[in-house]
Amino acid sequence: MKRALSCLLFCIFSTFYFITISYAGITLRLVAMNPADNEQTVPVKVYLPMEIKPEDVIYKEDLEIGYDTQQGSYYVHGEYLLGPKEVLEKEIELKDIWIIDESQIDLIRQEAKSIAEDFKKTNYAAKAALIYQGIDKKLQNVAEMQKASSASPGYHISNYRNALSLLNSAKADLLAAKTLLAEVSPKGLAKFTWKIILFIIIFLGVLGVSFFFIWQRQSKIEAEEKPQE
Repeated sequence: MKRALSCLLFCIFSTFYFITISYAGITLRLVAMNPADNEQTVPVKVYLPMEIKPEDVIYKEDLEIGYDTQQGSYYVHGEYLLGPKEVLEKEIELKDIWIIDESQIDLIRQEAKSIAEDFKKTNYAAKAALIYQGIDKKLQNVAEMQKASSASPGYHISNYRNALSLLNSAKADLLAAKTLLAEVSPKGLAKFTWKIILFIIIFLGVLGVSFFFIWQRQSKIEAEEKPQE
């Protein structure tokens, strides 16, 4: 009976630094082994982190890139003829895209501060101050998480995902503050008042036209019913 093909894959993340100190990449190390006593073709398939797109792959040797529609992520794959007990090593170099730009954090903080100032003209200043403090705290945590250094790229990626989730939460709070400000600010109330006035004017205009046509129709009917002398 032909011996079943088995393949052992090891995926080890390690940080890879280029000559340019300001740039760091992530290297995916792949090891495939043919444990059989005879020569066999070994299939290799390794999924890339879900944030990675083909343009983020710097180097992949002779591996091909595929896409899994069910998992929604890309992977590298290939087939290699390996001799008995032969070990195959491959490297995939990826861009380090797991970084949140500090300018994005600063922009959200400045916008939140500006909205908090606008709330001082309303009766919701105290509530707005609490919202701003919450947003600022989240942004501080995001910045600290980004600065935290780690020798483990796996932790680096996980840290980025947590920071991104926190950043999106701060954005949601900011959007809620904007919505509330639009409703309670003097400018927002004035805009709302003008909408009501415009609606009333249009409604009265339509009502007046309707009454005119009704009156005209009624007058015509009365004229037709009036006996001629």
